[in-house]
Amino acid sequence: MNSRTPGPSHDDSLRAAEYALGVLRGPAREDFARRAAQDPALAAELRAWEEHFSQFAEEVSPVVAPPQLRTRIEQRLFHSEARAKPSLWNSLGFWRGLATASLVAVLAIGAWTLRPQNEVPATSQLVAEVAGAASQFRLVALYDTAKGELRLNRTAGTAASGRSFELWLIAGQDAPVSLGVLPAETASRIAVPDALRSKFAGSVLAISDEPEGGSPTGVATGPVVATGQLTQI
Repeated sequence: MNSRTPGPSHDDSLRAAEYALGVLRGPAREDFARRAAQDPALAAELRAWEEHFSQFAEEVSPVVAPPQLRTRIEQRLFHSEARAKPSLWNSLGFWRGLATASLVAVLAIGAWTLRPQNEVPATSQLVAEVAGAASQFRLVALYDTAKGELRLNRTAGTAASGRSFELWLIAGQDAPVSLGVLPAETASRIAVPDALRSKFAGSVLAISDEPEGGSPTGVATGPVVATGQLTQI
């Protein structure tokens, strides 16, 4: 009797390639992330595609962005003055454009997001647009690896009465880990525990709709309303 577990189908292999490139979007991306977190064979297929694409970037010399550019981006994303410019900083089109530009830059200048987690520079920063095609929720997250601090700017979406939005970290095949309930404020900061700091590179942030105060079980009990992958800037 042959007990060998069959590998991913041709369609799943194509989805893994699209996910690795960052072009798989919306519900399809959310569904793939959930399946890869539960299916070791599918997760292995994803890692194979990531390694394959990283070979192309190895031939390109990395380009360092001017220091003042990073400072301006941080101030506009997470400084209180950003609230004075709702026409730009609360624009969903702007955030989508920023996420797309970040993806193109990563693919063009190096395989930074595809490195093993222990090779990410101590001073790097990671960004994610956390959104869902079937919900109005939108959030931009910036993680500073040197400080171990996650900055959040929610641009759209509020929890229903008696409900809370809870933030989860999905690192590879690990079970989702709660990063806490989102506060009512649109801009907030989270101090990441030491045990989780090395897991952020390439991981997925997810938002679930939970009872007020967060999941009572330690795992997501409500629907996932938004997801987004962290990529290096």
